[in-house]
Amino acid sequence: MRKRLLQTAPAVIIGLLLLARRYELQLDHILSMAYLFWDYFLAASIVFLLGIALFRRHLRLAAGLAALVVAADFVSPTVLDWYRNAGPATGPTLKVITFNWLADDRNRSDIYQWLKQEAPDIVAIQETDGREQGVVTELYGLFPYRTQLAGDVLILTKFPILKQANKMVENNSMVRAELNVENRRLVVWGIHPATLKERAELRARDNYLWDVAHYVRLETEPVLMLGDFNATRWDPNFQAIVSDGDLHEQPALIAPPTRMAVRKGVPFFGSPIDHILTNRGNVLSNCRTGPNQGSDHRPLICNLQLAH
Repeated sequence: MRKRLLQTAPAVIIGLLLLARRYELQLDHILSMAYLFWDYFLAASIVFLLGIALFRRHLRLAAGLAALVVAADFVSPTVLDWYRNAGPATGPTLKVITFNWLADDRNRSDIYQWLKQEAPDIVAIQETDGREQGVVTELYGLFPYRTQLAGDVLILTKFPILKQANKMVENNSMVRAELNVENRRLVVWGIHPATLKERAELRARDNYLWDVAHYVRLETEPVLMLGDFNATRWDPNFQAIVSDGDLHEQPALIAPPTRMAVRKGVPFFGSPIDHILTNRGNVLSNCRTGPNQGSDHRPLICNLQLAH
């Protein structure tokens, strides 16, 4: 077995290098793409190492220790989220949704009907131009208040909007809205950076996420941040936002996969790049994905209980 691995390793390495050269990939790009599926990689690594420890006696100690190290890394975001999400929260509970509904001209009546049934208090939509059929007559009718469209990001809410600010980072927008929630101020951020398909887009995404980390560090009010981050919780740029803003998600060993591979004919396989985050003693619960509604993302839904 060891001899076979040694024989095939050079061919695998050369193949990966040629693939990287063919698509002009560099280490930062490769790592950023790998982070999209890091949950699966770590879980598979733990199973693999435990298998070695079970069936290879002479490697048992080394493989077992390696499995413990990987397992500690695997659970670390969940432990941090559990600590920050502990509450206690005694304020009102809101239902919040983020949904990248994919920019195209399809009929969205099923989405409007679904939102009517879900009856959320706050919704962030990405990849909208505000001109889709039914937006004015159906979608806007569900929410008394909404932000002015910034790029392709829109926030809709049942609570009055006190103030709105927009920022563009290389053609990608972020929206900040201050809401009056039953005489409590809540700052809501709608997020949607560039994708990772090209190196230029990766740089734009990283710049965007670093700007978000900078701005959230300055917040003094309770924050709700939601959107399509094009980054999972393992990405250092996303971790900077969480760290600088003292933010958290609902604890989950395996985050709900929201970005689906429907364009490749694999709708059950996805990456958790859509996030709902909060801070300051607020508690997130019952986070789940919604139904497939024609996008390459599933909506992400959470209950948010404010601290007081």
